[in-house]
Amino acid sequence: MSSASPISKESQPADAGWPSSSSPPRTPQAELAPKSAPGSNVDDNLTTETSDVAATAAAINANIVIDPTKDLWQNITRNVKDANMDQTETNLIVVGASGSGKTTLLHRIYSSFQSTSAGSGPKKVKATTALDYSFARRSERNVAQVAHFWEIAQGTQFSQLLDIVVTPENIHVMVAVVVVDASEEGLPVAWETATYWLKRIDHRVSEVVERMKAKGSSTPEKLIFRAQKTVGASHPDLKRMRLSGLPTVLVINKIDAFRGDTQQLKLLCRSMRHLAHLYGAHVVFTSEADSVKWRALMNFVLFQAPFDNKYLQADPERGCVLLTVDRDSFMDIGDPNVSRLGVGGGSGSTGDAELDRWKAPFDEAFPPRRQNEEDKVLEDPFIRRLYDISEGGFGEPAIDALRKQKDEELEQYRKNGSTTNAAKGGGK
Repeated sequence: MSSASPISKESQPADAGWPSSSSPPRTPQAELAPKSAPGSNVDDNLTTETSDVAATAAAINANIVIDPTKDLWQNITRNVKDANMDQTETNLIVVGASGSGKTTLLHRIYSSFQSTSAGSGPKKVKATTALDYSFARRSERNVAQVAHFWEIAQGTQFSQLLDIVVTPENIHVMVAVVVVDASEEGLPVAWETATYWLKRIDHRVSEVVERMKAKGSSTPEKLIFRAQKTVGASHPDLKRMRLSGLPTVLVINKIDAFRGDTQQLKLLCRSMRHLAHLYGAHVVFTSEADSVKWRALMNFVLFQAPFDNKYLQADPERGCVLLTVDRDSFMDIGDPNVSRLGVGGGSGSTGDAELDRWKAPFDEAFPPRRQNEEDKVLEDPFIRRLYDISEGGFGEPAIDALRKQKDEELEQYRKNGSTTNAAKGGGK
């Protein structure tokens, strides 16, 4: 099983080390021997050796960086680390429905950096308003691992920000995470959230790839080759899958808040597995009490850490589901309950047969929430915070009161204008 490793890696300079003398150690007999006469070969050899050692030492000293604000041992430690440490970088973009727990999931990844992190992640979980960036750095086995974390907030409202994060410069070291909310509040938009973002990511990758191909880049082919290698060249579903080349994880969060029955739980599991497998993504269910699988999967995807197969689980009744893309298949997932297709009512076709066959039973079990654009704006958490005068909100009571007064004056002005026009019309 292969993880999402960078496409290419620049070679690092060789480690600097102290030179070892090529001459044998001096023995007591040599020390007691009489000095050679001036101009002898022994003196010439000693002079040459001394100059060689001096030149080598000078070259080494040129690579040593001394920080005057640090003590001796801190400077020694710093230079030893710099001489012997490689560095890898990766990017993670997290998207999903508003309030689905994206920020919390990121903080669970931060916990693996706390003991060795030289970077930072916010200590207190706060709601993201648009696009949030943070980074973390840790050292493991003489490798400095740097991770750049991006989070797009407010559901699909700021989806265009994905174009800012995923670029030709970083697509080869980018990982995407799509978060779905399994709680009672999140399930009505779970299908829409998952399908929208999986398609949106696929679309953005296609845009970047086309631009790179136009410039003659070989990276697009390497991305697809890496994705196929991750799935497995002999996997029976390889030709049916929609591989973008970008490593992706579909997360069903808050599974501990799921309130459906066993059949609904199995349907949720199979539906999300089908979506993930179709788009070549890993799938993991997580909760507040069980985040070990989430961290293990992300360490594997982001940093190529060894993955323990004990975390794999396909039965939702036995624990949180986790399946890497190479360990799942359409045959194992099975087909939706055909006898129930279309019974739910209100399940419109999207024109994608592969998705529609699962959308109908999903909509029946978890009726989607129908909203017009105005309702979406009014129910948006960020919009509500704009008028919230409690701590953490952005409401301004004086300004809000003045706005209300002006709105009332405007309405009264309109009414007076209508009355005046009506009176003039009646007098003619």
